[in-house]
Amino acid sequence: MEYHYLVNVLTRRPMGLQNSLMKSFIEHRQKAILKKTSNFGQFELYGAYCSHKQLVSYVWAVCRSIVPVDFLGGTSNWRTFRKNISKFVRLRRFENFSLKQCTYGLKTSRFSFLAKISQSSCFCNHGIEDDFGEGASKKSAISDAIIILKDRLFLSWIHWFYSYLVVPLLGAHFYVTESEVGKQEISHYKKPLWRKVVNRAIICLRKRNYQILDHTSVQSILNKRPFGFSKVRFLPKEKGVRPLANLKAQSRARFPVHSISLNACNGQTGKRAEKFCTLQYAYKKPRLIHFRSVNYALHDLYVILKKIMGEQPEKLGSSVFDYNDAYKLLHPFITSLRIGSMVMPKVYIVVCDVSKAFDTIDQDKLLCVMRDIMHDDNYLLKKYAKVFCSKKSIRILYDQVPFDQNSSTDMIKATSSLQFHAPNGVLIDQGTSKRIKGKVFDILLSEHVKQNVVQLGNDFYLQKVGIAQGSLISSFLCSFYYGHLERSIIFPFIEKTEEHVQFESCGVEGNQYVENPRDCADEQGGVISHGNQYKDNGSVLTSNDGFKNASLFPKYVLLRLIDDFLFISTSKKQAASFLARMRRGFREYNCYMNEGKFGMNFDMESQSGSLSNRVYISEDGTLFLSWSGLLINCCTMEIQADYTRYLGIGISSTLTVPAQSKSCYHLKKKLCDYMRPKCHPIFYDSNINSPAVVRLNAYQSFLLCAMKFHCYICAMPDTSGISTQYYLEILQWSFRYMYKLIKKRMYSMKVGSNIHPILRLKREEVEWLGLSAYIRVLRRKQSRHAKLLLLLRSKSETYGREIHDSSHTRYAIDDSHSSMFWKMKY
Repeated sequence: MEYHYLVNVLTRRPMGLQNSLMKSFIEHRQKAILKKTSNFGQFELYGAYCSHKQLVSYVWAVCRSIVPVDFLGGTSNWRTFRKNISKFVRLRRFENFSLKQCTYGLKTSRFSFLAKISQSSCFCNHGIEDDFGEGASKKSAISDAIIILKDRLFLSWIHWFYSYLVVPLLGAHFYVTESEVGKQEISHYKKPLWRKVVNRAIICLRKRNYQILDHTSVQSILNKRPFGFSKVRFLPKEKGVRPLANLKAQSRARFPVHSISLNACNGQTGKRAEKFCTLQYAYKKPRLIHFRSVNYALHDLYVILKKIMGEQPEKLGSSVFDYNDAYKLLHPFITSLRIGSMVMPKVYIVVCDVSKAFDTIDQDKLLCVMRDIMHDDNYLLKKYAKVFCSKKSIRILYDQVPFDQNSSTDMIKATSSLQFHAPNGVLIDQGTSKRIKGKVFDILLSEHVKQNVVQLGNDFYLQKVGIAQGSLISSFLCSFYYGHLERSIIFPFIEKTEEHVQFESCGVEGNQYVENPRDCADEQGGVISHGNQYKDNGSVLTSNDGFKNASLFPKYVLLRLIDDFLFISTSKKQAASFLARMRRGFREYNCYMNEGKFGMNFDMESQSGSLSNRVYISEDGTLFLSWSGLLINCCTMEIQADYTRYLGIGISSTLTVPAQSKSCYHLKKKLCDYMRPKCHPIFYDSNINSPAVVRLNAYQSFLLCAMKFHCYICAMPDTSGISTQYYLEILQWSFRYMYKLIKKRMYSMKVGSNIHPILRLKREEVEWLGLSAYIRVLRRKQSRHAKLLLLLRSKSETYGREIHDSSHTRYAIDDSHSSMFWKMKY
């Protein structure tokens, strides 16, 4: 960054000219840089941001050129000033920078302008004379008043320095944002570069999805509906940018008053709106009009769609929305593979991802699908309140539940379901309900899909293809859309390939069946059996009607998390056929797969090139396929958590550390937050995973938590006064918390389902694995955690030899089984 030669120029110029000179210089330099970047389409935007060192150097050079030396505290304070600016620039998302941190290490005695404050400058001098009269007590009081005045002036100056110089300086010349790759890290892009990136992104959007609107068209659209538009910003990716629409916030824009209806004005209705709009119309000037947020208007529709999902799960096809749904499908499938066979049959796995899933949905096709799903004439919504009581406070959440007034049990089922999901709260019927016609929802959905207006800069655009990503119902719409595709095309195709595999695998003709099921085995010696996957209360159904022997057919399961497909079959031909069909795409639905995100655990003879870029091979040679945060063992079908997304980034970039001096007390809660996602039964159920892998999953979750623990401690503003024993107590508490949460979730999974997970993990084993993980991670940072390591090792030795010498725990702590962790930066 070539900013430093500005220093001499700026010091000789009036203050008013400095910003204009600086801006023109930066624009000139950026134009030269952009001209050198001829192949900008392939430019890796993620690496184009300014480094923290460059930012600090630039800010400090400008500050030295603008601020008088007396106000920077002399050369002895410069290093501290620059260090504090560096801390400010390195802040992550949602982190604050307190005034105490701004002044940390600065010596007020070095600021010469403070030394000029004398007794005559003290505004409280006359009051002190009246109170204390003459003598030593008066001099002491005046001295104290001067010290207080100096401190206040010093704090006011530092506050002004950051608020009105450093922050505007960065905001004027850099676009500050998070990135998709950097997690919570903040990146600073030079504005000329960012402007060119945004302009090119807008051109691409206009060619592909969006159509620019004039103000008359925007007014016409907004005048017909109870919500406004959304603003779009761009999030940097490794290559290019991703548009993000904010549908949660209210929108506002300036329009001529006569074109806005009373219902839309300022979000008001009735006499107040009439008065407001009449006043605006009298002036006949464009005024700022406020509109409701998109998500607020869609809330009733969201409640109805949730009910439909529960009542008609078959409409969703193979959709899953979280670990619970995936577990309820994978558990019966994996257990069925192992029951009745001494040998685990070989499985063939295919994973694929829809390319630009939300942006390529055919709007007319989607509305047709949704009309088939939402066919009721009227919907009834009842309002209720959930009251949660904790040790510190009482929370009240208001929501609605749909019910059928003709069914006496419908409301009971709805309230019992709500009570199940809120075991620590009380449900209170508000006694109010409302009836909404189905046509109202049809119009609302059509407006949301076909008339999605977004604002990019000062221009408005209409989305012609695809749907808004980020609304309350976007994931539901996507799931219903691709669920319809599965029921119409994919499921019938799989059934046809199933019949084809039957004849080829068994070597028989017609509808004959084999007397001995073991005569029809795959090349690995495993028995092939039959199972068609359909969604029915989260279970895998087996359909054997019309066949005397079900073992002639392959077993398979299909899952889809929004747009990410997972297909597992015991037949290679069936898996290969599925892969080939997915690669062709589905023109009727404008659905095509991302060629760069295919993955499978087998070779295709007719396929040139490798598609298996989602395969992960650990140091011990185990082959995994990654799917939606899970690593699936291609041989044993055991499931582990996918930590590969942490490779190549610093663990510290995933954290947010509060700026309070007592941030150590937040550490206990943070450790629980880090552990909670990896306490799901899918990782610890002995029906799915072997005892060794169950313990490995616990150990790996502790490894990541230990890395975050170290990064959190390093980022804390002040660690003095915190004893090592306190750290040990927090860690032991987190171990117990994890074990209790695993048991609780195991038990809750049994309620209301036919799945019975088995937990064969002892509390002592969890604690020992946690201690071992922290020792393994922190011993790389011995200079900082020497005392804590001593306590951890001594505590680990108190556990019996039964745990130390167990083959399962020894397998879990073997470095070769967690090789990805040793490539992480922390």
